[in-house]
Amino acid sequence: MLTPLKSALQKRLHPVAKILFDDGVRAIHVTSCAGLISVAVGVLVAAFAFHLWIFVLIPIWMLIRMLFNAVEAVLISEFGQQSRLGTCAHELSRIVAETALFLPFAVIPKVSILLVMTVTLLAIFSEFAGLLGPLIKASRRQDGPLKSDMRLVCFGIFGAGIGSGYVLTAPINIALAVMTVLLLITIIIRIRRAVSEVTKPAAAKADLSN
Repeated sequence: MLTPLKSALQKRLHPVAKILFDDGVRAIHVTSCAGLISVAVGVLVAAFAFHLWIFVLIPIWMLIRMLFNAVEAVLISEFGQQSRLGTCAHELSRIVAETALFLPFAVIPKVSILLVMTVTLLAIFSEFAGLLGPLIKASRRQDGPLKSDMRLVCFGIFGAGIGSGYVLTAPINIALAVMTVLLLITIIIRIRRAVSEVTKPAAAKADLSN
């Protein structure tokens, strides 16, 4: 869904990435910075959650974070910044960022703490399910229906709605319940497709040998 936007951002931010690269900034620095700011924003919002307008910071930061991600992607693809350490940092940063930005919603009155915690945990599990692929010699699974980008869009909408006073808590609880189901489906799909990716070639080789 957001792939065309990501591609456009990367193209636009290529000059910025070049300047940063020339100044010694590396992809892992951008990744780490985005993760740390996400934690800071989450803590700030949670600390002042009694002022509901502060939840507007979450969608604002999510938009800015997209710029960070675009610069990181350009540094990796165009300036040879791919590394094992960078990959680890990217995966950890994404999980930490989602957790930090989702949990503050649990302190909003009448928003279900159980649903927020469940969605947050399942989001983490879905990323772990995606990372299981390389462990069994499959690809890193990014299958939907509720990928990381869509989760961030959902919580960005929640933050904008709560912060502006236009969204009630009841619709958020319903949306969280739907997200719970979609995340369970996402986890199952990622695991099944990772296993299928490995077993199908093996079965094909067995047929050829016979």
